[in-house]
Amino acid sequence: MLTAALLLLFAALAGAQSLMVYSEFARIDKNGQVTAPETPREILSPALVRNGYTSFQLVVDAAPELHWRLFVGQNPDNAVKVTLYRENGEALEAVDLPVEGDGPQVFWMDLWTGRDAPVARVKVEPELYIKDDWVTYPMEARVMEATVPETPGISHIGIPCHLNLSPAVTPMSRLQTRNAEQDGALAARLPKQEVQKLGAFCDMPVQSNVNRFWTEGYLRVRDYLFRVR
Repeated sequence: MLTAALLLLFAALAGAQSLMVYSEFARIDKNGQVTAPETPREILSPALVRNGYTSFQLVVDAAPELHWRLFVGQNPDNAVKVTLYRENGEALEAVDLPVEGDGPQVFWMDLWTGRDAPVARVKVEPELYIKDDWVTYPMEARVMEATVPETPGISHIGIPCHLNLSPAVTPMSRLQTRNAEQDGALAARLPKQEVQKLGAFCDMPVQSNVNRFWTEGYLRVRDYLFRVR
């Protein structure tokens, strides 16, 4: 468990870092600046669902003239399967690790956790080599007992909060829909009384009424589903 002192230290250093991790719902411009929400969720010890994907956005914040190489370290090795996509607006381009580039760049990072993965803490740490130095984002993920069931053709019916999932017309929205369908599969197996508890989390806005973008408010629903055994 990260101590309060360590969290404060990390927060103090965050402004000087060249590497940050955000949720899949943060809105990030091409320069790596978060445009919504005003205060994005801090990603330090995220929960990972088994037999499913957990997604994040990774931001390299570098001056245009600076060249860099990006890696993702794991301990233990191969604890999860990492798939990285370069973001260009809502478009995604699959890239191989390590990836090289210049200046600011935003990536979508999929973490697949196997069905039989041990319930434990694992380090999944993006590492940036820039200006002859290393910058590491400290992330200790928690593999949860929650396991996405093998349910082909998952229906949208089980997805909490009556999310508007269609149309998923961009690569990014398709991956968000895929993740929400995993949530629906988890919710469909809950006892009725547990499903009713989800309603309290839906009181907080989970989608923008203007453009239907999902907000980080939905993460409270996912947090609950990942905790239920």
